[in-house]
Amino acid sequence: MSEEKLSSESQQDIFKDLLVGGDLTTRDITQQNINIKNQINLLFLNISDDDAINKAFSKIAPDGWFDWRDKPKDVNDVLEQLEEIPYSNPNNSALLKFVCLLTQDNNIPQTIRQKLKQLLTNESFEASSKTTSVQSLHSYLLIQLRPEGSRELYVKAWFIPDDTIKDIWERFKPLTVDEQQPEIILVPEKLPILLSKLLQQCFEEYLQGQPTELTIEIFLPRDHLCDEVEKWEYKDDEDCNITIGKDFRVVVRSYDRLKKLRTQQSSYWRRNWEKVQLTWQAPPCYEQAITVSQACFDPNKLRNLLVEKIILKICCNLSNSERNGLLNAIHSAGTPIIIWSRCELNSLKNPEHFDALLKKPLHELSACVREQRRLASDHEMHLGKGAMRFC
Repeated sequence: MSEEKLSSESQQDIFKDLLVGGDLTTRDITQQNINIKNQINLLFLNISDDDAINKAFSKIAPDGWFDWRDKPKDVNDVLEQLEEIPYSNPNNSALLKFVCLLTQDNNIPQTIRQKLKQLLTNESFEASSKTTSVQSLHSYLLIQLRPEGSRELYVKAWFIPDDTIKDIWERFKPLTVDEQQPEIILVPEKLPILLSKLLQQCFEEYLQGQPTELTIEIFLPRDHLCDEVEKWEYKDDEDCNITIGKDFRVVVRSYDRLKKLRTQQSSYWRRNWEKVQLTWQAPPCYEQAITVSQACFDPNKLRNLLVEKIILKICCNLSNSERNGLLNAIHSAGTPIIIWSRCELNSLKNPEHFDALLKKPLHELSACVREQRRLASDHEMHLGKGAMRFC
């Protein structure tokens, strides 16, 4: 942080400007944001305790924020990174929370804290926070199918209303699958009613009508990882049949991985997932993926190739024994992303779209798969009829 200090006279001039200045709400929004940023910057220069700013920023930064970013070197860095932190509520942006924390720190001079409080109530500051919010809300519906015995599957579900919330006690909201018990036996015939009930809780109880980009993650045991869960349907309030894979992003997750988070394989998976996060905003490189295009493969050799890869593309039919060998290699190597066509590519109307799924940033992969499902009709051999994303 900068150690430059301003004279008392300069401080008084700054405070005067903060409280007296013209009506910023009538100016161009870009200039308004610059003015407000400059005002905050000038106030921060008067804070001699660098630890106060660092401590406040650390409380605001999401978990893993510094995994691929350098820590702020000065006030400008702090402000720039605060603007990058996503938020869903314009009245609770990272910048607002940061300034609020500073007003509560007794290590900061009272005069500075008072001016920051006055700035928090400034209408132009609030307007700026709202107009600069370009981050959409991302939510997750998590559905777990837990195997018990030879055939039964037990359903349990949670909801993550806002993916930017990392505190575990605030992040996961348990959903009601039954009034008397936390999980119930999956009855396929009752699945549409269950889905409707879960989605109703998500949108009405938690989101309360807020727009969101919803991803449905379904945790399946090994024997069910190829189930076509993206074709699950439910009825909405207007009695329309909705296919979840066309309305929402659907990701198949491995229940086995969920239950083995403290194993060697999980360590490999976490390491590879860190690599994914480093390239999350960009298309993956050719060297980061490997393709299985025919059923003739050695699971052990495949496993050794997968250890250094983050993506596996599967574009062929597999027997049950071949599929089991493939899953052994995937779980052992900790491969984080698998794209599966569930059929021979040369039998499809649009085989070229399979490789095209990876020409966009990785964070758009689920959306690209969903778009293929929307384009597929009921009677043609189209990639969207079978493609799935598994991790």
